[in-house]
Amino acid sequence: MGFMERLDTKLCTREMGARDFIWLAALGTVARGPATLEDICHAIDVITTGQWLPVGELVTASVEEMIRGGHLTTSSQDKPMTLSVRGHETLSLLLAQPIGRPASVFGQVGLRMKLAFLDLVEAGERRCHLDAMIAAHADELSRRQSPCESCAARGSFGELWRSHDMERLRRDLTLLRSMAGMAMGAPATRH
Repeated sequence: MGFMERLDTKLCTREMGARDFIWLAALGTVARGPATLEDICHAIDVITTGQWLPVGELVTASVEEMIRGGHLTTSSQDKPMTLSVRGHETLSLLLAQPIGRPASVFGQVGLRMKLAFLDLVEAGERRCHLDAMIAAHADELSRRQSPCESCAARGSFGELWRSHDMERLRRDLTLLRSMAGMAMGAPATRH
């Protein structure tokens, strides 16, 4: 059973992980135009702002799997890849997959990856993805505002940083809501 078959059955419940991020970056990058393995690696670095850098062998193995599975097409190993219909469908599935808690490193990577490629899907689908991100951020704020989140173990400087994190989450939520409002009118930028 290949990666995508496993993804299809677990999509609604499993949070995105490293391979999912690579798949999303590869499919999204190639959806913008023909791309090489180097272009995909560069996109991962740029999108995640160095917050997460997968091992090159994992990226290569994932791209090879996408080619074997018919998600990406190429005439030879050193030529740019293009996106197939199946690849576009997989891109939509990955955009719908849940991400980790917004304050976690994987949550931030997932958010950045999804936002980078949201413009590649239609407005209604884009709005659904943004609504899911908004809900995750609202849940995180609720969780963080509970009394048990305040802890003497953090110390005074840790509490200041916690306040800073809370403000960043509030700003992120405000921006996501603004994006959701704009999403309905913006056309997809498929290539």
